[in-house]
Amino acid sequence: MNNFEYKNGYGFQSTENSVITFEIQGITEREEIREKEYRTLYQRYAFDNMTMRIGDLTVPFWGEQHNLYPQQVYSVTSENKLLPEVIHKKVKFLFGKGPRLYREVVTGEGEKQRRVRVPVENAEVQEWLESWESAGFDNHWDYLKNLITDFYYVNTCVSKYNFNRVRRLFEKKPSLALPIIALQYIGADEARLATTLSTNFKKRIKNADCQFVVLGDWLNPNKYDFEIYNRFSSAEPLKYPNAIAFNVDKTFSKHIYALNEWFNGLFEWIKSSNLSPRYLNSYLKNALNAHIHIIIPGSWYRQQTEILQRICSENRDAEAEGTFLQTEYRGVKLIDSAGKAISFYSTMVEELVANELKAISKMMTGEGKNQGKFWASTRWAEKDEWEFKEFPGKFKEYFESVILLDKRADQVILAGLGMSSSITNVENDGVISKSGADVYYNYLLYVASLTYDEYFVLKDLNRALHINFPQLQKEGVKFGFWIDIPAKLQDTTPSERPQQTATADNKSNIQKTQEQEN
Repeated sequence: MNNFEYKNGYGFQSTENSVITFEIQGITEREEIREKEYRTLYQRYAFDNMTMRIGDLTVPFWGEQHNLYPQQVYSVTSENKLLPEVIHKKVKFLFGKGPRLYREVVTGEGEKQRRVRVPVENAEVQEWLESWESAGFDNHWDYLKNLITDFYYVNTCVSKYNFNRVRRLFEKKPSLALPIIALQYIGADEARLATTLSTNFKKRIKNADCQFVVLGDWLNPNKYDFEIYNRFSSAEPLKYPNAIAFNVDKTFSKHIYALNEWFNGLFEWIKSSNLSPRYLNSYLKNALNAHIHIIIPGSWYRQQTEILQRICSENRDAEAEGTFLQTEYRGVKLIDSAGKAISFYSTMVEELVANELKAISKMMTGEGKNQGKFWASTRWAEKDEWEFKEFPGKFKEYFESVILLDKRADQVILAGLGMSSSITNVENDGVISKSGADVYYNYLLYVASLTYDEYFVLKDLNRALHINFPQLQKEGVKFGFWIDIPAKLQDTTPSERPQQTATADNKSNIQKTQEQEN
């Protein structure tokens, strides 16, 4: 009869004549890792459901264990040498030459059929946009630039609709003032969603349940008053005198707020990139300058002790006559403030050693905090000379390792942002890309991927356009960003190219660029 039992990596099998025990190594560790992952998963789920109460409203938290997700993203990314400028480039790439009205038309037939944007000019729309500033609001370009920035940081765009008082009469009398005076940018860092539902209600709060937007300083929630607005509804756009649209680019498995799709994955790499210069600067500031080990021979100690003992003894003998053999020896005082001879004491030698080391450090002083410092020890041998030995240290390897890690972090960050190094002007070792063809085709691919970003950022401006000018919606007219695609150098005439001084160097560079493009 066979018996078999197994639990937590250990087990045994018994037969009529023998018993075999066994252990599967690594099982316990793997189980602990798996349990830890599940604990983390449930913990994050609990964080997703954290809320706070403001009056009669329930405000879901945006962020794990806190309500400061936008502030967290900015805090980490702003310290990075690469991210702020790369994100700024993404903003400029999408914004292009600004918003323009367009209508899509179909051209060609069969396989050559394409949808092409045809620019549309409309004086009334332009007049409305230019009236924003005179009405006391930001220019529409500033409004859009700020929205794009929020979108690339936290995948969220928040806009306030400022309505005309006679907005409800517009549908009956289109000759009246436009319903929407202007749109206003609201920073995602100050806006949070809110609902009248209680967390005790047997239903998980989702984005659609949040019909209010609360504005406040979430770093100091008890210092300032909160502003509460109705959330804009496209089904009833003119229902409220003021409303705020809170648009989120939904994150998978998150039901209220959006999370940046690259932030969590790149978090450790961003921290690594942020710490690299600190490691180097800290080393330069605190490391030993000459890496010196000073060995003081014991015979020198004995010799200096005998000299000090002799001088002190002779000073005491001469004190009665009012004269002294010596008042100081190599920085060590032998006469006190009252003019009396000082008897020898053992720490006089230590003071002498300290003075000698201080004099040596002056010759080795650098700018760093610990430069000019060293390690000193005593060796009791026959030698009378001081020895200076260099500390063994792989300082070059340390610097190279930190720099290699920093380069790898930069590569991962750019890949995570979906930006080719050629169009961000950063390649390996920080060299600006020299390949015109590489830059051109990577730029084309990147621009082709901006359709969704454009739709999301311009969502409220297009809503407002179609509310104010419903006939344009029927005609298929809407806003888009005007992004120019530069022509390749080989497709332009010499007169269309930027003028350059005809030096031998730039002639050679132009020729190389043309060869690469060809």
